[in-house]
Amino acid sequence: MRLGEVQMRSFRTRRAFILGSCLILLVTGAAAAGAGRSRRPTISREYFEARGLFVKFWRPGEASPSGGDGVGPLFNEQSCVGCHNMGGTGGAGDQSKNVTILTAIPGASVVGNHRSIFQGELEELHPSFRNRTSIVLHLHSTSETEEKRLAEIRDYAFVQTRDDLFALVQSRRNTPALFGAGRIDAIRDKELLAAEARKFPAFPEIKGRVSRLRDGRIGKFGWKGQTASLEDFVMAACANELGLEVRGRHQPSLLPAKDFDPKKISLDLSDDECALMSRFVANLSAPVVRPVGDASQGLAVFEAIGCATCHAPNMGSVHGLYSDLLLHDLGDRFRASGGYGGPSSEIVDNSSKTKDAPTPSGEAGPTEWRTTPLWGVADSAPYLHDGRASTLDEAVVLHGGEAEPSSKRYTSLSFVDRQAVLAFLHSQVAPPDPGRPVDRTVRNARGKRR
Repeated sequence: MRLGEVQMRSFRTRRAFILGSCLILLVTGAAAAGAGRSRRPTISREYFEARGLFVKFWRPGEASPSGGDGVGPLFNEQSCVGCHNMGGTGGAGDQSKNVTILTAIPGASVVGNHRSIFQGELEELHPSFRNRTSIVLHLHSTSETEEKRLAEIRDYAFVQTRDDLFALVQSRRNTPALFGAGRIDAIRDKELLAAEARKFPAFPEIKGRVSRLRDGRIGKFGWKGQTASLEDFVMAACANELGLEVRGRHQPSLLPAKDFDPKKISLDLSDDECALMSRFVANLSAPVVRPVGDASQGLAVFEAIGCATCHAPNMGSVHGLYSDLLLHDLGDRFRASGGYGGPSSEIVDNSSKTKDAPTPSGEAGPTEWRTTPLWGVADSAPYLHDGRASTLDEAVVLHGGEAEPSSKRYTSLSFVDRQAVLAFLHSQVAPPDPGRPVDRTVRNARGKRR
């Protein structure tokens, strides 16, 4: 897709959301007037500023008060809402918004076309390889030359360095919904450790564990639980997805290491703007339950076949989450290395480990994934980490590893019970007005009202 096409699609998305916002404000204002003019709805100025950042369409070369240069040089989208829009502002994204992660695995053997082998060091193929073995392979660049270079990189299957032959493996990550993210962020470590300690005698195959990051914190966000806090998640997305320079995270580029000078890069987002955007995401409403068919019977069956061991209804004080937020081994069908979005945007990779399972307390292995919360799941298709499942039924059937026995129990259910489980899943919907602040006030990074 060319840059012009990206801009037009993003413009249409932005225009739709702006019009939607105006309609919401008009309707709520009219309703309030009809109910009594003495009580008019109030939304803070800071809320509009925060939402404005989330839906903002960033342009290449766009100046900022802090001296930034707008989107790029490498990017996947030009606005947050460009990816997070299914079910409303902050929702999931369709497969066209998948992020591609490129992992270099050492000790490979050549298979196929020798023209697909890059001769040189990994960082010569892509500068981001200079300090990691997995990178984000972006969709677009502000430079036509770099965009062609990205296309060339996608065609390589191997890298022959002076010392080793690396296989290049691409894997993809689907855009997750952000509804209720602030409530997940508030879950305490002791509650996650308590979930890890739980045993299920009726389902002994379930062995979830926390994702312990390199800095000692516990991961709660990301497909592999690679991010500890919502602020880290949002800031990494600004840098990695939009190519915006934020403090502590450099925008990616194809500039060779010898030419890279961080002192010459200015911030695209100020610290205050970063805090404002993080609080906007934290204030997105949690999903709701919509009665669908025999959903209550479906929940009972869901629990009886073992699905609720991982998709636990409650986590600490957060009710209706349907996730233990732990890592579980889902088997070889889900093998994929690399993750991103941690405190330094560093890629986590365990592909070179001799065993699939890492240490009892560590980062996710190639077949381990964080349990996805099911609240709002009816409005977040496609499903699974790479969007390979187009329906909820397909997503359940594809579960492997620790979840395979429960998946087989599901496929063995009667038609009525299977439909009841699906009715329960389809009752978990996106909030009706997700972008409206939870308490109608955006708070700053320290939680104080502004």
